[in-house]
Amino acid sequence: MPKKRSLETVLAPTPKGNSTCDRIVAAARKKLVDNGVDRFSLRELATSLDLKLSNVQYYFKTREALLLHVFEREAAADVAVIEAKRASGSEREAFRAIVRELVIRWRGDSGILMSTLGTISLHHKEFRDLYRSIYESFYGALEASVRGINHELNDDEVRLRVRLVTALVDGSSMQVRVGDLQTFLDRVQDQAEQIALS
Repeated sequence: MPKKRSLETVLAPTPKGNSTCDRIVAAARKKLVDNGVDRFSLRELATSLDLKLSNVQYYFKTREALLLHVFEREAAADVAVIEAKRASGSEREAFRAIVRELVIRWRGDSGILMSTLGTISLHHKEFRDLYRSIYESFYGALEASVRGINHELNDDEVRLRVRLVTALVDGSSMQVRVGDLQTFLDRVQDQAEQIALS
């Protein structure tokens, strides 16, 4: 398991500072989704926010530091979805809701961001370490859900099934022309549940 990466961010202790940091991250996320990583620059981001470049660099020293933070925050949102769904309803209903929500998220901006991270990770060690760390956190959260609906599985089998469910969700999120989306999502949920239970 890769070492936990520490962000190169310095958050100001004031509410105004945190608000500025949140604005920077939100705008960076949007620009990354809309324009891709090749056209992403701190200078352009600062201009679009009516900030000086030095103000952006106060929070994120480099472009890479900001990108890493955006990816990490996006991945944390996926884990938060899993945890929130597990806290509501039965384990089985929660598992189905998790699968549905992840497919929907990954068919949108979240999928664009994680695909971008995957591509960048092929060439940059720090991004590769983050990618692996993100998936380990994600797998850990999903393992708890699979254990919740199938108590008889040993640890190795839980890990395998989580990866199979993840592959199903990943692949499902990339499909186009799925027909009726609700029917498609229902079938994906059914198949994920079958993987977890059988």
